[in-house]
Amino acid sequence: MMIRGSASALISESSAMATSPPTTRRDGKGQVVETDNQQLPTIVKAHDFFNLVSIAILNGLNFYYLATQQAFNWFWVATMVYFLLDMTFVGIYPASVKSPVVIIVHHIISALYILIPYHYPQYQWCMAYCMLVEVNTWLLIAKRTFRSPLLDVLFYVTWVGLRNIFYPYLIYAFYKEWQRETRLCGTPWNPILITPLFQLCLTGLNYHWTLALLLKRAKGQKMKQL
Repeated sequence: MMIRGSASALISESSAMATSPPTTRRDGKGQVVETDNQQLPTIVKAHDFFNLVSIAILNGLNFYYLATQQAFNWFWVATMVYFLLDMTFVGIYPASVKSPVVIIVHHIISALYILIPYHYPQYQWCMAYCMLVEVNTWLLIAKRTFRSPLLDVLFYVTWVGLRNIFYPYLIYAFYKEWQRETRLCGTPWNPILITPLFQLCLTGLNYHWTLALLLKRAKGQKMKQL
């Protein structure tokens, strides 16, 4: 019952809204437009490229595990390496993301979280379900890089579906797993206790990013009317 980010979370993260959003400028007619990826700082583009490749690999390994129930160890190792590398990158180059502290904290929580399915194989599916959110993280970066209307639609659909609906459901699912573990070991003070709590924190972070996203769009609409 664990998640990574958000991460799997952590993850990423490269956790969705914590990564640098497209900047805006006014065109020759005074209209507010978003800049494309080519106009982003080099360090941001480098971080985006790293995440596009890394998260695509993680998503592929996750889908393979969910479809076959095999190769979980490859998936787990790749995820842990990703969190450590991305956390190091953001620590060295904080300007590569909008909110470096949020990213680092997210990755630390996610890295600790995924220790549970490593030590308790019966909860491997929980990590895989949590890591589905990285599909949305990948789409966030891809839509900024490739500027495709289809990617925009997929991004918002997966944002609502995974971050605002599926993640809250996992709080309940992990709570039920904690109850089952409590019956098995005879005490509520077992490692699975942290899973609904961590999931609650990550879900709260998702809703924080949702609010930031809505405010950003509302501000953009207001600027266009000026």
